[in-house]
Amino acid sequence: MKIYYIILSLFVLFSCGGDSTSDDKKVNLLEKKPIKNLDADKNVIKAKIPKSKKISSKRTENKVASKRQPKKIKKPKKRVNNSNTQTSFEKVKAPDFLLSDLEGNVIDFSAYEGQVVMLTFWGTWCGPCRKEIPDFIKLYDEYNAEGLEIVGIAVQSGTAENIKRFSEYYKINYPILTDIGENESYKAFRDYGTVTGVGTRAVPTTFLIDREGYIVKTYRGARPGSVFYRDLKPYL
Repeated sequence: MKIYYIILSLFVLFSCGGDSTSDDKKVNLLEKKPIKNLDADKNVIKAKIPKSKKISSKRTENKVASKRQPKKIKKPKKRVNNSNTQTSFEKVKAPDFLLSDLEGNVIDFSAYEGQVVMLTFWGTWCGPCRKEIPDFIKLYDEYNAEGLEIVGIAVQSGTAENIKRFSEYYKINYPILTDIGENESYKAFRDYGTVTGVGTRAVPTTFLIDREGYIVKTYRGARPGSVFYRDLKPYL
């Protein structure tokens, strides 16, 4: 019986010793387990950020930067001169002609030699021509004494008597010329349109002629008096 108790006691003793060893091992394993590196964890967190979010943040930065940049000022476009004033042709001599004044006297263009001449082809039936008349009257009054001669050539405007009545009504103070017999005024118009290249497509058409008898400017269509004044002043 004693032997039985001794064996039982030994068994219990060995069983408790084994469990203690196992627990010690567990403690040792826990003690040896390395502590996580916080810095490494930060890197891991950074690595897990999707690339798309990084790109979007760069785009946001670029947008902000672009907003800060000053806007480019657009340069004004160069104006294109669409007027019917022509000066690009080579200076050409003004063609001579023989026409009649409203009193029936034959006038040779050479009679105006040495003068600055504004030769305007117009018609009594032409609305824009009528608008130019007051400016021609003023220019003639102001600069005739300085050597300006304004000559109006009435094209296809009827008889001299009809043109004279028209001239008196508008109080025209500069010479008006017309046909001697038939269509001489239009022939003169055609000659000037040919040598300058402007043709005979419209009235009024005006030619500025210097003191040497050369055509220096042409104007197809009506112009305000300020334009004529600006252009003729250097030639007076």
